[in-house]
Amino acid sequence: MSKKEEEQLKTYISSNVTIPEIREETPISGFSGLPSPKENVRVALAYFNDGENMPERIAFIWEITFNQEKVTDIRVVYDGYNPFMNESKIIKEYMKKYIVNILTVSQFPFDITHVKGSINNDILLIRYQNVNSQGLLQVRVEPDEENLKAAEGENIYTLKNGIKALYQPNVNQLIFVHDSLKYSISIVSEITENFTVQDLLEIANSMF
Repeated sequence: MSKKEEEQLKTYISSNVTIPEIREETPISGFSGLPSPKENVRVALAYFNDGENMPERIAFIWEITFNQEKVTDIRVVYDGYNPFMNESKIIKEYMKKYIVNILTVSQFPFDITHVKGSINNDILLIRYQNVNSQGLLQVRVEPDEENLKAAEGENIYTLKNGIKALYQPNVNQLIFVHDSLKYSISIVSEITENFTVQDLLEIANSMF
């Protein structure tokens, strides 16, 4: 829903009712209102629009209670969001625009509840978040011809495929270059001290 639609929706609900969060940016293709055996209750069913020729995917099922004036309760019966659909969408957009292949993370240091991505000029930024633990993993991708093959020192590590990676302890960030793209991986959160370079190396290795 757009912000305008959300503001309009708020005029129909009681002040103590919270509109459930839709955590996926995929467009909603439509809504259905279904009857309920309970008095003054309707069931709202919505589908995600994943694109042409894609099967319908349920976005959510809400049980909505109301009186003659306003909605008095919204209960989430089913939440069909997939946060990684946001990752897929932004990566496809970047690859199409710059004709490159992007490595993606397959192992995370915590459960992911939200994924948000953005493209600023030729920089791709993906943020993987767990809102419950305040965990935030950030992956930044940008063009770079820097060569770390010959780099040495206590902050240089070797990934499982032989690629060199530079660890920056002051910001808890790991950097490596693959196919002329620089990947910067960092864990930015209130619980950063619980993560080490080994966690970042595991994340980087999971991308190959």
